[in-house]
Amino acid sequence: MTELARRAGVARGTALSRLRRLEEEGVIKGYGPDLDGAKVGFSVTAFTTLEISQNTLEATVSQLAQIPEVMEVHTITGSGDLLCRISATSNDHLHQVIQAVVAIPEVTRSSSDLCLRTSLRRELADLIVHDCGPD
Repeated sequence: MTELARRAGVARGTALSRLRRLEEEGVIKGYGPDLDGAKVGFSVTAFTTLEISQNTLEATVSQLAQIPEVMEVHTITGSGDLLCRISATSNDHLHQVIQAVVAIPEVTRSSSDLCLRTSLRRELADLIVHDCGPD
């Protein structure tokens, strides 16, 4: 907290107060550990684009949420409706997960891209720190 206050140019109490306000407003969503997937056994990452039946977004996302390896689901524009980030322990495990995803009745088509390496990864906090955020 002292370092945060120093960098922000405010008193420690002010920094703590602002931090608590950001937590209460839901701006700061958590402080969970940032894990290296490969080091914890999840060395395979894939991005799967799904086309779904019309008016089934909530039901589809609800079912995707039941598959633990589906890490993120984004509603997108373009050739698909949803983009999912999937973590798996192996290609065989990834195949099993994708089979579970496409077994969801609302999913009409899927396409997957395997991540070979993550060359750049940022968090929103990085934008704020580098003063690239909204004015």
